[in-house]
Amino acid sequence: MISGPELRNYFMRAEQARGGALPTSLPAHHWRLQPALAALHGELDELSHPTVDAVRDVVETAFADTDWIDGWIAAMAQDALRDAYFEPPLAPTGNGFQRGVAVFAHRHVNIALNNLPVDVLAAKKMQRGGPTAITFTGTVSVQKFLRAGGALLQMWGAPEVSGNFSLDDGLACRPAGHRALEDADIVTLDGRTQSYVIEHAIADIVVLQAEILLDRAPLLVEYDSEDLTAVAACSTSDAASRSQMLLTFLATLGRSEDDAVVEPFTHDDSFFLRWHATTELFRLNEGRARARLHAMADRDPHPDLRAAARNALGVLGAEAGACHA
Repeated sequence: MISGPELRNYFMRAEQARGGALPTSLPAHHWRLQPALAALHGELDELSHPTVDAVRDVVETAFADTDWIDGWIAAMAQDALRDAYFEPPLAPTGNGFQRGVAVFAHRHVNIALNNLPVDVLAAKKMQRGGPTAITFTGTVSVQKFLRAGGALLQMWGAPEVSGNFSLDDGLACRPAGHRALEDADIVTLDGRTQSYVIEHAIADIVVLQAEILLDRAPLLVEYDSEDLTAVAACSTSDAASRSQMLLTFLATLGRSEDDAVVEPFTHDDSFFLRWHATTELFRLNEGRARARLHAMADRDPHPDLRAAARNALGVLGAEAGACHA
C-alpha cells in the first residue's frame, strides 16, 4: 500500500508522541483499574462460601448498572484516535457468529462483551440445509443485553446430565416458550437445564455475558433441532481438556518411561479422559494398556466404555489371530 500524505503525517505524529517507543497497551484502561470491575472482583473475593447462587447474585447486582462501559470504551476510542499503535488491553473472543472482548476474569466468573451482527445471524439462518444444534452449555450465565436488537428468543429445557451420560440414554430437550428482549434486559440462564436460540432480530445485539465457573455440569450437550434428541457432548472441564492434550503430546514423544505418567489418568473420574488416556497408553506400553482395557470391559462404571473396551479387545484379538495365520 502506498500511503498518502495525510496517512503518513498521522503515523509520524503518533510515533513522535510516543518518542519512538514500541507499541504498548495503556495500563489506565486495564479492567482491574475500572472502579466497577475492581469492586466486583473484591466482592467475589470476599465470598466466604462461594456457590453458583452466591456468585450469580453478586453478578446480577453488578449488572444492574453498566453505564461505566460507555465511558470505558469512549476513553479507549479517544486514545485510539490519538495513537496509531494503541491496542485495547482486552483479549478478543468470539466464534463464527459473534465477536467480542474479555472484560473481566476471576476464578469464579469470566465476563465478555460480545457483538452479534444481525447480518451474520440472518446469513446463518438462511444457510441452514438441515437440522441445527440446540446447545446446553452446562454453565450458569448472566447476560445483560445492552442492545437487544429486537430479538426474540426461543427458550428450551432439558434434563441435567450426569458424569455417566450416554447418547444411548435417549435424552431429549423440549420447547419452553419465547422471550422478547428489550434493551438492558438481564437473562440468567442455567445452562445445565436451559438454553435459547435467537429466533429473529432486527438489529445488532450487544450483550455483556458472565460465565460462572462453579458447579458446572460435566458435559456440554447438543440436541438435534428436528427430533430434539441428544446427538453430541463434550467436556466443560478445562483441566480435563488440557490433560487430554498433554497426554497426546507425551505419547507422541514416544518415551516408554512416560507410561507411569499416563496410566493414572486411565482411572480418572471423567469417562472420556479415562478412555483417551488408555488409547494413548497403547503408544507407550501395550501391556499396561491391554490390562486397563480388560479392567474397563469388566467393571468400568460407564456402559459406553465397557462396550468400547470389549470391542477394542475383540479387534486386537482378531488382528493377533490374523498375524499368526
